Amino acid sequence: MTIKTLLLTLLCLALAACGGSSTPAPAPAASSIKIGLLVSGTATDHGWNQLAWDSLNLYSAAHSGTTETSKLESVKDTDAADLMRKYDSQGYGLIIAHGYEYLQPAKDVAASLKTKIVVSGGDVDSPAFQSLLYDLSGASYQLGVIAAKVSKTGKLGFIGGAPYPTVTAMQRGFEAGALSVNPKATVTSQYTGFDDPNKAKQQTEAFIAQGIDVIMQNVDAASKGVFEAVKEYNSNPAGTKPGFAVYTFGANSDQNANDICPDYTLASAVIKMDVAFDRAIQQVRDGTFKGGIVKEDLASGISVAVLNPRLIGKVIDADTQKLVEHAGMDLVSGKVKIPEEIK
Repeated sequence: MTIKTLLLTLLCLALAACGGSSTPAPAPAASSIKIGLLVSGTATDHGWNQLAWDSLNLYSAAHSGTTETSKLESVKDTDAADLMRKYDSQGYGLIIAHGYEYLQPAKDVAASLKTKIVVSGGDVDSPAFQSLLYDLSGASYQLGVIAAKVSKTGKLGFIGGAPYPTVTAMQRGFEAGALSVNPKATVTSQYTGFDDPNKAKQQTEAFIAQGIDVIMQNVDAASKGVFEAVKEYNSNPAGTKPGFAVYTFGANSDQNANDICPDYTLASAVIKMDVAFDRAIQQVRDGTFKGGIVKEDLASGISVAVLNPRLIGKVIDADTQKLVEHAGMDLVSGKVKIPEEIK
């Protein structure tokens, strides 16, 4: 027996005497976490609010048995602080306040709570809570490229819910993208609210009457009105001008396959919110959660453009696809920058 063999034998005997085993010990079970969600509308709006609840449910399903979720709908900003305190008193580990309007309530109470707070859609750099800043300006730039290529009139429209920074960023990106393809293009904008489909529909109809043939929207539940106006125009032979079709886009969630006008929805500016939520929740669970701004944009892979597959190769030709791809690369590299102000 060599010295090396003897040493190995003695080591094995020592491990056996101490109860050693070659089988690794099982990993400790994940601790449970309770997560509360505040939304300003309903969780069935097919837009911003539903995207948050669906994203949270995806996380809960993937971590079944260790995650408890709760939602409060139609929460006014004036009531949010008290509801955050209530969640805190009930032992919640994380509150996701989903909307720009919850920034002030978060600033008012976050430092006094044990519960961690994420303002989903916020832009405040505070050590007391985390702001998930979804920057869809890059994806909207790519949608602007598509709009300018598809439009027959060079007249484009943008309908927003309210001039929040995250919404105006989309407007700036959309306009910049369109002008990169057609410097003579015009973008007419109007804000009609997030919860009134009738107002959004009327504005869409007014845009169409002005000769606007591609319309970008970010109006959450009111997107139904935009889609209805687009469908009704395109399906009415008596009122349709020859060779003049009207197209629109989805926003926040992938609305390409909406059940109203999927054949006239060119693409969507999409937030992969489930991935963003997953990152924030894991930080709370492993103790690495920090306040401040987390920017989720084209570069991070969270805020992206998704083309409607049923229109690729038809309305969206190969040249347009290449322009969209190159625009994305130029935006991420910094070669192309979106103006800070709308022209």
